[in-house]
Amino acid sequence: MSWSILRHFRLQAYDAGPSHILRCSRLLEHYPQGTSPRRLFSNSLRAESGHNKWSTIKHTKFANDAVKNMMAMKHSRAIVAAAKIGGTDPDSNARLYNALEAAKRASVTKKTIESALRRAAGIGSSDGKVVLENVTYEAIGPGASAIVIEALTDNKARTVTSVRTCLTKQACQLGPALFFFDRKGVIRIIKRTVPEGSEGTPSVIDFDEIFEHAIEAGAEDIEKLEPDEEAEGLEAELPVYQILVDPVDTAKVAQEMKDSYGYDIKEMGIEYVPKNESTVELTDSQGETMRKVVESLNEIDDVQDVYTNAK
Repeated sequence: MSWSILRHFRLQAYDAGPSHILRCSRLLEHYPQGTSPRRLFSNSLRAESGHNKWSTIKHTKFANDAVKNMMAMKHSRAIVAAAKIGGTDPDSNARLYNALEAAKRASVTKKTIESALRRAAGIGSSDGKVVLENVTYEAIGPGASAIVIEALTDNKARTVTSVRTCLTKQACQLGPALFFFDRKGVIRIIKRTVPEGSEGTPSVIDFDEIFEHAIEAGAEDIEKLEPDEEAEGLEAELPVYQILVDPVDTAKVAQEMKDSYGYDIKEMGIEYVPKNESTVELTDSQGETMRKVVESLNEIDDVQDVYTNAK
């Protein structure tokens, strides 16, 4: 409440009686002209604090934007690395095709993808552009489990320091682990989109049928997994079918499963898959430690993927 308004109230108080005049006069004497009083205890009306919907969601929005930006940067680096190895034509570069599909599934904007492709065209040139390198780190995790970390970096010394720090905080360390894994192309399918006019029910997959289709398309093996806990809607109730292929055939097999048999490709890529005889069963406390390790590693900007043989 401003001084001028208080003065106005004092003039109006003459009509209300001596007690109102005294109260307003004392209030004016307490605050010189040109200043606004600080409200202490009062039963009078007050101005609102200015809180609105934006003030309650902005912190959450900033956190979500940070995660989206980090994911966009990771996918951009993967695109650049794939183009560096096999060229910028996705039709002849399976790794680039996989990177582009992964970026699209993660809702990376078209502008970001095109920018990554433009940068990829100048990788390794002598015009001062940053050269990114693929690096793989091996580690021993809780319960003697194995961890493989793939990163894309322009400074290997910085990246290995960050990785080692994350591992050390959870009593883990760098060590040999790759022999527990096979390098495979991985295609994950949850549902099937049936073309109009065709027989069948959308989203329902028969294991024997998809197994036959996958083998005909060139797959090496197929496994039925539990539903994805992070999926939404109907996908959270449907099993995941994981198809393993030779890395160079990943794009070809995925395209065949999509175009010829109508399967909806959820994920595809080239990953480190743990060998069946090498998986490790962790206790509850060890599993919690592994969760913290994986989360902290994924927070490193240079880290692209983290694999483990722990159950």
